[in-house]
Amino acid sequence: MLKRFSSALIGAWMLSNSAAAGAAIGLNLVPIAHSASALSVAISISGLGAGAAPSLAAYDLDLLFDAGHLAYVGTAFGDPALDNQLDPLDLGSNPATAALAGTGRLNLFELSLDTAADLHALQADSFTLAVVNFDVLANGSSELSLNVNALADAIGDPLPANVAPTTITTVPLPPACAAMAAKPKRFPAFPAGNRFCAVTGA
Repeated sequence: MLKRFSSALIGAWMLSNSAAAGAAIGLNLVPIAHSASALSVAISISGLGAGAAPSLAAYDLDLLFDAGHLAYVGTAFGDPALDNQLDPLDLGSNPATAALAGTGRLNLFELSLDTAADLHALQADSFTLAVVNFDVLANGSSELSLNVNALADAIGDPLPANVAPTTITTVPLPPACAAMAAKPKRFPAFPAGNRFCAVTGA
């Protein structure tokens, strides 16, 4: 009886520690380019194994946004610096989709066709899943958040994750910049790295 009780306690302890380890995985929304007229947001994951399990093999996420504030433009799958970490061999055969599933709801899905051994050995422990681009429709603040429909490791088991929303704020162009934007042919464009405003189309 005592042996069975001890075994049950050990099993519960192992299960709770496994869940705690999985919960260390994080999904984050990170604005990486932001102007008065456009916004790019990276969906990133962290807390995976470095050269070991767990690795990410599939995800099905809903990105929720204020459709009165932002208009969806497009999605680029993969990490801008590390390439697509669900396709570490660069085979280019992963099924991946990004499609509006309703007002203010963008569904993103990707499934890795690489083997578990390749994902464990080659996938980074932190990387960007995709970069989502928006046009800014109005000034003000609104929240971006993620719903996790599915997140699976390299052998198909679910991965628990902490999900952090983010708030983005857009502000009007300064008057001088607004004048340049209204009459681009009369004024030269600011350099792209100018921290006050950037005007294109001159």
